[in-house]
Amino acid sequence: MIEQWFAAMNDTLDSLLERYPNASKEEKNALDEQWNVLKTLSDVIIESWLGFEDKMAYFRTLKQEHEAGFGIPNGADALFEPYMKGMGYFKLHMYAEGAVHFEETLMHEPELNVARLFLAMCRMHMGQFLEAQRHFQLIAALGDDRKLQAIAFNALGCIQAVFANLQQAELYFHKAMETDPAFEDPRRNLASCRNRSGQMQLLFGSSEIQALVQA
Repeated sequence: MIEQWFAAMNDTLDSLLERYPNASKEEKNALDEQWNVLKTLSDVIIESWLGFEDKMAYFRTLKQEHEAGFGIPNGADALFEPYMKGMGYFKLHMYAEGAVHFEETLMHEPELNVARLFLAMCRMHMGQFLEAQRHFQLIAALGDDRKLQAIAFNALGCIQAVFANLQQAELYFHKAMETDPAFEDPRRNLASCRNRSGQMQLLFGSSEIQALVQA
């Protein structure tokens, strides 16, 4: 049923794409109205999917019972909704929207470092490096989960490298390696910093972040 619905929407959109370039002004107005209907349906589908994914993620969280020490506390309804919405937007690479919900989460629970980490990642993807740096520094200095701290140290090194502060970047990469010796990205970033002959290739901990997203 869902497949048939999407097939019908795709057929309609294909028809719009084919007809629009050669349509008259009146026909284009009619096609614009059809496109607006499709856009509204698309927005509703995305919002509904986010709500469904929120509940799926919450169930996974309940099953894991705070595994690794950074889960959402059971019964914390004020945290659940904004945090899970932020995660949904993060998965869709909608970082500005995700940042809003992670900010709301931290208003309820400032010490929830996994939410602060995702907020910092959102800020970094948006090019707001100084704001991202502030959150990463808080995680690195005050966090109690070594994996999150290592991700934060590595990200701080990447930010310093972006600003061409390579000596400071290397110090952060060393701290990340010391904090989590199994974390490969800071080791590779350190080598990239020391190789001054070419363009730096920085790794921000994507595999570790992906593991947190799916946790």
